[in-house]
Amino acid sequence: MRQIYGRKKCTYENEHILKDFKGKSVILVANHIKPRNKFLRMVTMPYDAFMIRAMLKRHGIYTTALTSFDSGKKGKKTPAQIRKEQLVKGIVTSLDLIPINRNQSDPETIKEVKRRINLGNLGLGIFPEGTWFRGFRKSRRLQGGMAVLSKRYNLPILPMYIEAYNLNKPLRITIGNPIWEPMDANLVMEYIAKELLRLKERRAIDVGVDVEIAGKGK
Repeated sequence: MRQIYGRKKCTYENEHILKDFKGKSVILVANHIKPRNKFLRMVTMPYDAFMIRAMLKRHGIYTTALTSFDSGKKGKKTPAQIRKEQLVKGIVTSLDLIPINRNQSDPETIKEVKRRINLGNLGLGIFPEGTWFRGFRKSRRLQGGMAVLSKRYNLPILPMYIEAYNLNKPLRITIGNPIWEPMDANLVMEYIAKELLRLKERRAIDVGVDVEIAGKGK
């Protein structure tokens, strides 16, 4: 799966921004793709994470992502649901992603995140939509975990929009303007939502067109 989805032909826009993160750790946030393929949906295969990883690898930045393995539903679970979650957790771990349970406090995950950040040169991927979709909507409320981690570990946040809802069409990843300093969670969520929408609607005349990087040097 890593070989298949990490090697998909993809256009990168504003890739030059990544040069500012060489040797640093950064939180990567992007829209989350819902696969059309039934098998990929069944095993919750996050092929968008592989696409991001392939792009960052070109710049020597190692990338992993926080990936949920639970169903997202609260309440008592059936034995079949528990077995499925454990299977998905095993798959997520084998892909070198960081498994997270959205319904329970998970100190092991926090320790693993800190360990990897301390190693340096890490891109920590988060999908702030909380689950996957087949499109990004203006009305969608994002989750604030990215702001919490940014403040806790003093990490910048780099938004990027992935155009890969249909793998039979040209694929594109557009990098947005970073948040360089930790901010209030509500401000972060508002900014990232606007930035993802801007990147979605943006149609650059030339690949890699220069953009102003908001907040740099503050």
